[in-house]
Amino acid sequence: MKKILLFLILLTTFFNPYLVNAQETEDSLSTTTKYFDITMERKSQAAWNKAVTYLIYVTPKMDSERTQIIWEAPVAISINPRHKEFVDLYQGQTYTFKAKIKANKPGKYEISANLIAWEHDANYTNSVNDLITFDNNLVTVPQDSTYTLRVLGKYLIILGSIGILIWILVLKGRKWLIKFKHWLTPPI
Repeated sequence: MKKILLFLILLTTFFNPYLVNAQETEDSLSTTTKYFDITMERKSQAAWNKAVTYLIYVTPKMDSERTQIIWEAPVAISINPRHKEFVDLYQGQTYTFKAKIKANKPGKYEISANLIAWEHDANYTNSVNDLITFDNNLVTVPQDSTYTLRVLGKYLIILGSIGILIWILVLKGRKWLIKFKHWLTPPI
């Protein structure tokens, strides 16, 4: 069993198309104005659903009791923010907000996060943008090594689950077969 598992790991590693040109990429973009310091960071792509996580770190330079965070992208991108649209921000503290994006079509897209501080006398705004490219398999270009390892881990989890299921069926199958034969035997 160990030899088969080792063979499958080596085979998956050898024939995995994502290992070609694997690079470590975590992009970080920042912008500073007299109202906000914003840094946008792109994390590695998820292997199970191909979603890309974006984090924005916001340090306000003034108190704002009603700040709106708007994520914008083309129609081919679906954005799922993991935060409220309106938040309270206080000067000098750093806040982290997360959104997951998923592409529906291949192409090059611009993702932007806009912050608007709604005040009674004026509105203050700032934004940060990122350009992301998806290939025909909806994988980010360039591919990063953590995504490759996650895909490899996904395959190993699936193969391991199938192996454990087969092992349980073989062990319990004998008992179930005896009970099934006894159940099928007609009474005398």
